[in-house]
Amino acid sequence: MISQYQGENGWTPLKYPGLCEKLLAKSQTVAGFFLVQYGHLWQEHLDRLFNLYSMGKLKVVVDPKKFIGLHSVADAVEHLHSGKSVGKVVVGVDPAFLPQVAKL
Repeated sequence: MISQYQGENGWTPLKYPGLCEKLLAKSQTVAGFFLVQYGHLWQEHLDRLFNLYSMGKLKVVVDPKKFIGLHSVADAVEHLHSGKSVGKVVVGVDPAFLPQVAKL
């Protein structure tokens, strides 16, 4: 959705039909939380996520474009604004960790 934060008119939800009517026009919000407040639920929900991933019901998508080093953060943000990003955009701050792949 960050790609919509451009232009003279500010944010326009062009690619997300219904979002304006369902959330913004009704002054509804989507709120986050601090994980430490729900620490007692962490293991149960991590297990649920892992099971969904293991069954193929949860797909993890990381954008294939590589951004390495702090100097590439601005380029990564531009990539987000371009609307061409797919999934999570990752900036590898320490190139030594680049060959490593996280495993569940």
